[in-house]
Amino acid sequence: MRKIGLLSLAAVFMLATFAFAAGELVIGIQGPETGNLAVYGQKTLSGAKLAVDEINAAGGVNGKTIKLINYDSRGDKAEAANATQRLINKDKACGIIGEPTSGATFVIGPIADRAKTVLISAGATAKGVTDNKPFVFRDTLLDSDGGPATIKFIMDKFGWKNFALITSVNNDYSVGLSAIFKKAVKDFGGNIVVEQTISDGDTDFSAQITAIKPHNPQAIIFSGYYPEGSLILLEARKQGLNAPIVGGDGLLAPDLWDVAKDAALGSIVYAGFSPEAKAQKVQEFVKKMETRGGADMFSAQGYDAVYLLANAMKDAKVTNCADAKQRTAMRDALANIPGFDGVSGQMKFDKEGNAVKKPFIQAVDKKADGKYYFKLLNE
Repeated sequence: MRKIGLLSLAAVFMLATFAFAAGELVIGIQGPETGNLAVYGQKTLSGAKLAVDEINAAGGVNGKTIKLINYDSRGDKAEAANATQRLINKDKACGIIGEPTSGATFVIGPIADRAKTVLISAGATAKGVTDNKPFVFRDTLLDSDGGPATIKFIMDKFGWKNFALITSVNNDYSVGLSAIFKKAVKDFGGNIVVEQTISDGDTDFSAQITAIKPHNPQAIIFSGYYPEGSLILLEARKQGLNAPIVGGDGLLAPDLWDVAKDAALGSIVYAGFSPEAKAQKVQEFVKKMETRGGADMFSAQGYDAVYLLANAMKDAKVTNCADAKQRTAMRDALANIPGFDGVSGQMKFDKEGNAVKKPFIQAVDKKADGKYYFKLLNE
């Protein structure tokens, strides 16, 4: 009976291996589909689904269709780690897209790297996210490129020199970005006239704005996310402080004006994508996304991430992602792409897996019909 049992287990294993090898290649995607940062995960997923639909309609990859499996991490680092383990061990994913935030990517990057499974973050921007992890990439604009470019742009265009700086101290992304902004202001001859701190999840910013107002900054640099950013704007206007807010792509969400309304007008952000860009590829993507929740940076980078993975699978002739040698060949193909022309711009990867690409600097504006949007300033 024991011999028969072992034979049965071997047969089950062979059938499972065959199932993964036949018919489908799995791409996993994870991110916050619910919770405070849900818009990031939902948008990334929408863009990725469009790309998968297009690739499968065109015949798939290496004779197989792409199967997209998604998990909701709810913005929780522990849940993000669990999702990565499921995609690697249960779903046998060829590659994983996620997380869109830096904090969670710091957690899941080492897991994917140890498993020799390619991970592309379509949103993490903090310094060091990919360092010393050969299987970890990101197709988003780096803060170290976007932050200084934005400070130089607003100082040259508007003549601003004096800034307030607000940092969310329990947010890895915010802490890293504040350091970049602070150095850029100094390098370009500006001044940080006052600094304040908050924490993610705070809702009362009256003390911070009261402390900032006497310094009369020309802009408030806030390095955190849109939930707190929108409330900071409302408090600033309530106290009669009309300085615009300047930040990174953590503020790039319609929720900024959904909450702050006209207080958001003039807010300036940088990002790795703009639906206002005139390139034909971009406008076709924007059109296709009209029935899928709309195009934004996260949907664009999710879309591009799928094509990056699919191209790498084609180049490496991947047919079975349960095979670590094939996953390693896929990783090598991705690392050595000479260039990629995506909807989020032209890019290539540096030696640490970071995308090298151009920032799009945008300001919240309002159209004649009253709808808010991010107006592209530097095209």
